[in-house]
Amino acid sequence: MIASPPPPALLMTPVERRRWLFSLWRYAVPAVMSLGLVVLMLAPLPLPVPAMPNLALLGVLVWAMMQPGLMPPWVAFLVGGFADLLFGQPLGVNATLFAVAAGSIRLFDGLMVDRGHRADWLAISLLLLVSTLATGPLMALAGRPVPVLPMLWQVLTSMIAWPLVLRICAAVQRRLAASAPSWRHG
Repeated sequence: MIASPPPPALLMTPVERRRWLFSLWRYAVPAVMSLGLVVLMLAPLPLPVPAMPNLALLGVLVWAMMQPGLMPPWVAFLVGGFADLLFGQPLGVNATLFAVAAGSIRLFDGLMVDRGHRADWLAISLLLLVSTLATGPLMALAGRPVPVLPMLWQVLTSMIAWPLVLRICAAVQRRLAASAPSWRHG
């Protein structure tokens, strides 16, 4: 948790109450950062193949792994819905995949208690592959089939981009945790 829960509002001084209210923005950082990664995916890459990693899904997965309370599946659903609107895809494709991926990460965290970076990377890689392969039938169901090969390029670039996205989100989390206010009780 980023900020410890405050004492009841009636026991707070006006200064403490104001400080607590201004500290609530920290809870929105994972969602806002994931939305920023959705917008970043619109940046053009001067490559002959569609090689943009799925940064939005990576952001959702990182925050669902590091701060599951701040990236529940319903928030991942909203981020995916924003991605659908921004990318012009049928509404619900990314929303469904992001929510299922966030829920799957919660299950993985419950099953694998003591794990390292390589186990996380393997789990994320498998989850990226499954979600990308599930995109094809969902898009075909919506009447817009997509070829598999460009999606596999995206899986490969997403696997390569995982450590970078993880490092950036971890740095943001450390910075937020360091700046969280401490509450005096009593």
